[in-house]
Amino acid sequence: MPDFASQEYWDNRFRKDSKPFDWLVPAKVTHDIAKEVIDKTHVEKPQILHIGCGTADSFLLRSLVQHPKHVLNVDYSEPAIQAASKREHDLLASEHVESLPQPAKHDSVQGTQLSPQMRYSCKDLLTLHSALSLLHTQQDDGELFDLVLDKSTSDSIACGQNISLSLPYPLSINGWARRVLGSGTTQLRDVHPLHVLAVHLAALTKPGTGRWIVISYSEERFPFLPPFPTTLGNGLLPDDVIQAGFTHPHQLWRLETKEPIDLDEINETLAERKKRLSLGYVHQPKVSHWLYILKRTNALVVD
Repeated sequence: MPDFASQEYWDNRFRKDSKPFDWLVPAKVTHDIAKEVIDKTHVEKPQILHIGCGTADSFLLRSLVQHPKHVLNVDYSEPAIQAASKREHDLLASEHVESLPQPAKHDSVQGTQLSPQMRYSCKDLLTLHSALSLLHTQQDDGELFDLVLDKSTSDSIACGQNISLSLPYPLSINGWARRVLGSGTTQLRDVHPLHVLAVHLAALTKPGTGRWIVISYSEERFPFLPPFPTTLGNGLLPDDVIQAGFTHPHQLWRLETKEPIDLDEINETLAERKKRLSLGYVHQPKVSHWLYILKRTNALVVD
């Protein structure tokens, strides 16, 4: 089985195949969910962080924002970022050519000012360095993110090993850890990767209003949501780790929505339908994925 938490695996995959690929659900489904959240929460100028963007069809996200730069596509695989950015450029160039009068369509678009692109960044959001780099960039721009889009990225991260952290952790509620650090006492502890991701994303999103939209294959994805796990193997965050200076993500995120996403025959291509019928399956097996919408608490996370 592939190691979905391995950067080497994803680098090799995207080098071999840079064609657009969307996990679990089509890009339109992600777009529509995000649009519904934006409309319901009345976000006027949404800032969107798309984590683990890979080579998904992110082009649709442009329609959700006032300016393409308000979407930041992040992946820790450089080949994925390069492929995604190139695809957007090619689509914009194609749109430009189609908008030209017929005699000019055969002219080169080189030197032509195309529409601005979304932002792209190769970052590993499980590292403190990457989280702080993004945080300081957004702070300089005066805007934290309103939405985090996560399509099976948390699924991949959950496949990885626990992360060794030096505690107290620099990112904490109201800088609490920074004050504790003054004592000079530190210790190394292993923490489940989804706990680390949740703290980093909390620092990057707007307290009280930010949302983390997750599409997952798992009905029980997040170990920081109640009922909390009872074993370390299932993601328990021990009390002594919290006391040593790591913020429990449940102080930062609350579950707002959890519901199944049913994939029915509407998403089945004609070729897939013919193949299924040829194998004697009259009815398509029902497949459900899960939508989670987590809302940021009012707790302020700072370094």
